Amino acid sequence: MIKKITKSFGPIILSALSIIITFKILQPFALFLDPSFNLLSSRGIGKVAFISLVILQIILFLATRSFKFFKNFLETNIYFFKEKAFLKRYSQYFVIFFLLHSTLLILFYFLGFATYNPNWETLTFSVILRTIFGFIVTFFLAWTEELIFRGTLFPYFEQTLSTFSSLCITSLIFMFVHDMKNPLNLITKNWELGLGLFLLGFLLNLIFIDTRKLYTGMGAHAGLVFVKVILRRMPFLIFLPSYKIPFWVHRDLRQSNLIHLLFIIAIFYMIIKTRKKLFDQK
Repeated sequence: MIKKITKSFGPIILSALSIIITFKILQPFALFLDPSFNLLSSRGIGKVAFISLVILQIILFLATRSFKFFKNFLETNIYFFKEKAFLKRYSQYFVIFFLLHSTLLILFYFLGFATYNPNWETLTFSVILRTIFGFIVTFFLAWTEELIFRGTLFPYFEQTLSTFSSLCITSLIFMFVHDMKNPLNLITKNWELGLGLFLLGFLLNLIFIDTRKLYTGMGAHAGLVFVKVILRRMPFLIFLPSYKIPFWVHRDLRQSNLIHLLFIIAIFYMIIKTRKKLFDQK
């Protein structure tokens, strides 16, 4: 049992330690250039730098894997661009999850938990260009995150563990890395966000198990994120202060108890749909 755990988690722990050591080395230099920069930031250039570090670790990780694993990695994460169904399936999942996210915001607006902001910037050519750029960035963000979690970690754990165990472990890692400054905050002080991230990761894993295509999860992931991208560039919706809205509503939908419930319902549906794939033991 110990040997199995060591074999499964050893390389992942080493990669995580390598990222931490790299952070300790590079962060002081980064602060010298820009005092506001943080390599473990969840937004902006910090997130780009962090993802780049993770991609580098994946490359080093792949160098220690078998040729079969490397070949499957390429087929899952790279070669899908050549598939005829790629754009269609990606777009289907993108539209579905974009509309779901938008519909929930519209619901909160009509329930009086959010108001229209008349002072938001007008729809200028510059705003349109920034939104288009945001769409492109969202695509690559979804690709890299899905490549890391569904395209690399999940199939890696699935080599030695059951599909369900791999699903749970990958979802936990997905949750923790969204706050690299203090991951334990996501199960203590900020448990609502932690729960939302875990459930989202769980759902994305189930989509991958169901389709075995990276681009389905990419579409779902990008569809959810792009709504936030639009609202950052065109902030026409403002949520009321937290003390004026019920406990089950939050401006960050990942922290909303209503969204947690909807995620759980979607997860139960996907578990039923994928039960044969999910619980077939090796």
